[in-house]
Amino acid sequence: MDEMAVEFLHEINVPFFKVASADTNNIPYLEKTAQKGRPMVISSGMQSMETMRCVYQTIKQHNPNFTFLQCTSAYPLPIEHVNLSLIPEFQKEFPDIPIGYSGHEAGIHVSVAAVALGAKVLERHVTLDKSWKGSDHAASLEPAELAELVKAIRTVEMAMGSPVKQMLPCEASCHSKLGKSVVARKPLKKGETLTLDMLTVKVAEPHGMRPENIFKLVGKKITVDLEGDATITDAMIKG
Repeated sequence: MDEMAVEFLHEINVPFFKVASADTNNIPYLEKTAQKGRPMVISSGMQSMETMRCVYQTIKQHNPNFTFLQCTSAYPLPIEHVNLSLIPEFQKEFPDIPIGYSGHEAGIHVSVAAVALGAKVLERHVTLDKSWKGSDHAASLEPAELAELVKAIRTVEMAMGSPVKQMLPCEASCHSKLGKSVVARKPLKKGETLTLDMLTVKVAEPHGMRPENIFKLVGKKITVDLEGDATITDAMIKG
């Protein structure tokens, strides 16, 4: 929280510097801290986005390894002032650095939601007893809550999964029972030209043409005789 502390912490080889919200717009202090070359975690409480842009430019000149934390400086923090929506806004403004969240609200749910929104760093205060004197204790987590938070975050991280939408192997069993195919609405004769009223979509065995391709069959010829409700496959279509 001051330049003397920066020197002391640098001497004892701390893994990173944490900049409290109250110091985030202290530009000379930020420059001195950034010049040490250690990773920096910077809270954004009581600051504007304009100020955070200035902070970004200041630090970036000296040190590429830093993160901004969305933070509202109130203890405990009312839920309506958490403003988790700023996490994606920070990500848009500063796409080349990780964005995190520093939470002072009660409980763990908001912090878990921050991770789901993309927070890569999470800061929470911890106390042994929330009833102790001082506003910070009421805004802190007790050890059991911290353990629950870490477990929940690891679950959310796993649940984030892939941004590619596709059928997954774990869905195969459900698809084999419920996946639908294009079938003959009525008996069809070999050589008939297909019209939409000859086709429908049902659960069928074996699986055939996917339902989203039904309109592509219109105007094409069927190469085999089919009973009503029989699956239509690629091999049965000509043209």
